[in-house]
Amino acid sequence: MRKALLFAPMLMLLLTACGGGGEKVDPAAELQAQYAALASATMEADVTCHYADEVREYTLLCAYTPSESTVTVLAPSNLSGISATVADGKLQLSYEDISLDAGSYSAAAISPVAALPRLMAAAGSGYITEQSEESIDERTCLRLACDLPDDESTLYTTWFDQETLLPLRSEITVDGTLVFEITWNRFEVTGTAAPEDGDPSGQPGTPEDPAPSGEETPAEPAPEDAENQDTWTEAEEAAAYANAEE
Repeated sequence: MRKALLFAPMLMLLLTACGGGGEKVDPAAELQAQYAALASATMEADVTCHYADEVREYTLLCAYTPSESTVTVLAPSNLSGISATVADGKLQLSYEDISLDAGSYSAAAISPVAALPRLMAAAGSGYITEQSEESIDERTCLRLACDLPDDESTLYTTWFDQETLLPLRSEITVDGTLVFEITWNRFEVTGTAAPEDGDPSGQPGTPEDPAPSGEETPAEPAPEDAENQDTWTEAEEAAAYANAEE
């Protein structure tokens, strides 16, 4: 059974929203903006790998962040529990208490455990080469095919449900040859990006911010005091000194 949590309710309106004055919003651009703001997610998918002489199938669980993702094999049973960390184009495999640096990977020979993080990177920042509206199991989808700057020969294609913006199915092809087919079983958004710097609602140090705890904000002199400062008469100064001596 497919289990998935939706993006924030506002995201479900993006594909039919209109801007001010009736200007239509580009659904592909809006979808990419939402995936670019994705800070963390938990996802599960069935991955079918098409190799030259065989086909292999895996079920993978991915704890995703843009900078680093951990992918764990759920199936087949003989590989269950093996995990890999994907970060900066490198893989580190782990099994029980043993870790093994698997080195770097290229997009042309992408590892199955790197497939899900790479699809997320393409969804958020890839260059869109194709887009269309298609149906999967009677669900209307926005199909986006994207490549990434480090290897334009690899194409990442995903069918996103137009109602929820969730991925339903993906493909990864290299030089026109299908390498991976992905069926998404679960996609749970667990974090989104914080407001950008410069946003008055979240920018520190604005005049509206209170003084740090334990510090007092110096009181500015009242306008009338500032106006009279350093302009005392001789009589006022003499009275002040007399009061001080008493």
